[in-house]
Amino acid sequence: MATKLSTAVRPENLETIASKLVESRKGSYLFKAVGYSSRKEKGSNHYFCSEIFTIGGYKWIIRCYPGRSCVTSTNDDKIAFFMGVRSKHVKDFVKITLTMLAQDGKASLNYHLGTETAADFKMLGWHLIFYIRRETLETPQFLKHDSFTLRCTIEVMKEVRLVDTKMQCSEVPPSNLSHQLSSLLESADGADVSFNVDGSTIHAHKFMLAARSPVFKAQFFGPMKLGDEKNTSIQVDDMDALIFYAILHFIYSDSLPELYYQERGYTMPLVARAQHLLVAADRYGIERLKKICELKLYEFIAVDNLATTLTLAEQHNCSELKAACMEFVKDPKILAAVVLTEDFEHMIKSYPTVLKELRQKIHDNSLQEKWFIGRFSPEVFLFSFIIDAIGRFIRSFWKRIVSW
Repeated sequence: MATKLSTAVRPENLETIASKLVESRKGSYLFKAVGYSSRKEKGSNHYFCSEIFTIGGYKWIIRCYPGRSCVTSTNDDKIAFFMGVRSKHVKDFVKITLTMLAQDGKASLNYHLGTETAADFKMLGWHLIFYIRRETLETPQFLKHDSFTLRCTIEVMKEVRLVDTKMQCSEVPPSNLSHQLSSLLESADGADVSFNVDGSTIHAHKFMLAARSPVFKAQFFGPMKLGDEKNTSIQVDDMDALIFYAILHFIYSDSLPELYYQERGYTMPLVARAQHLLVAADRYGIERLKKICELKLYEFIAVDNLATTLTLAEQHNCSELKAACMEFVKDPKILAAVVLTEDFEHMIKSYPTVLKELRQKIHDNSLQEKWFIGRFSPEVFLFSFIIDAIGRFIRSFWKRIVSW
């Protein structure tokens, strides 16, 4: 354990000299990724994931996406590395150094992440650490036998305040502002607006809502405001009551009310909940919550929800989520399974432009794959048959839409 000591002198009229001691706990973890090529070919929904390891009293986990970047579809030439914290209470500062190891085990490339709090890695579940250029990683210096090794060094710094015996001062308690504001929502003390949602009445405060949502701000204080009544009542249609409460809870506390859902036996699946929250967040202009939902939906893209997720991405201008969905169905087998879902037909009827983009992507990919496999693989005829069959299936849907 290493320690660093710095001193700070208070004004002369106080007879106390305080010192600040920073305790540092440091450790390293070797992350070896095997099977690079196969995951790269499968696309952005396939990744390497380390085991959970402990350094500095916190549990950490690393993810690497060898396919297209999961952050933005424009970074095809880069590989993204993420890190997350799986501990409940996180408050210390951390420094992280990631080192790409050459095949001889010696350090070659270092990436330093500046000092951040451990809570930054927990808030959204995953925290982007760095990119590495694909052409760099795929050199023989780093990639051998289809594997590479990354060393992650973490330094956790805990601040301890020391005061001499002349005067004992209690520590400043941690902020509980979010808890106090969420309690204000629950108690409805001083509420001046009520919402009638799906048979339930929810009370809130106009100034709080207006401060966090441009839609509420225009509704309460803009040119089209709803009168000057002290207790305004508003009808909210097309929304589940608990989803609307989650929106208000996020406005007040910047977090989602998981305990509230559990206490009321809320059984809506996580993906469906994220979809409803994304729609509501876009409706009220809460961009941070919208982004949280977008990332959560990206993480759970699957055959059974692809069409619904892609439709939402198109409706609510989620370009990164849309790109991830398009990338997911690049595999012909996955596309064939998606086409057979009930939601797919609804999607192409409602948004024919999405089908056009999808057809173009499949067409481009099939041409590229045929050019490559026709020269190197004996299975080209089977692969071509699958691609052509899917093309015919999609064209039949397209003709139905045109005739309709």
